Amino acid sequence: MKTSRTPLIILACLYVAFIGYLVFSSGQLPSQVATHFRSNGHPNGWMSRSSHMVLMGVLGLVLPLLIVAVMNAARLFPSALNIPRKQFWLAPERRQETFRYLSRQALWFACVMVAFILGLQVTLVQANAQTPAQLSMPLHFTLAGGFLVALAIWIIVTVRRFYRTS
Repeated sequence: MKTSRTPLIILACLYVAFIGYLVFSSGQLPSQVATHFRSNGHPNGWMSRSSHMVLMGVLGLVLPLLIVAVMNAARLFPSALNIPRKQFWLAPERRQETFRYLSRQALWFACVMVAFILGLQVTLVQANAQTPAQLSMPLHFTLAGGFLVALAIWIIVTVRRFYRTS
């Protein structure tokens, strides 16, 4: 069983980068921040800078930790866990290993979430630096596509683990 702390260390580094960029970028945003854009990159929704910063802070800091907490809560409610070969993986001799693996995977997913939300903040700062505000759709779709690819990989790796019986 792997006991590496790599995802925890990476998550901590991503949090430092996220908080640092959030603080840095707050002074670069206008008082009314374009936060929603049409498919052509033109804004059609705004919010105050303070509301935007609170929203991004909550999304970037709380949401990933909530995901980790929910995944770890499976220890308390194993009957609610939906994994392949559940009886095998929750047998007493494998139960702790299974929950350690899920906890580790939750940390990896939290890393993906923080990186994605950091990327969103970067694209929004870039969009609002232009007059008029304009979102780079290629950059936005690259970010969204990267998130979806990372999510798919995370799901495949996690589910494949539980189809094995060794």
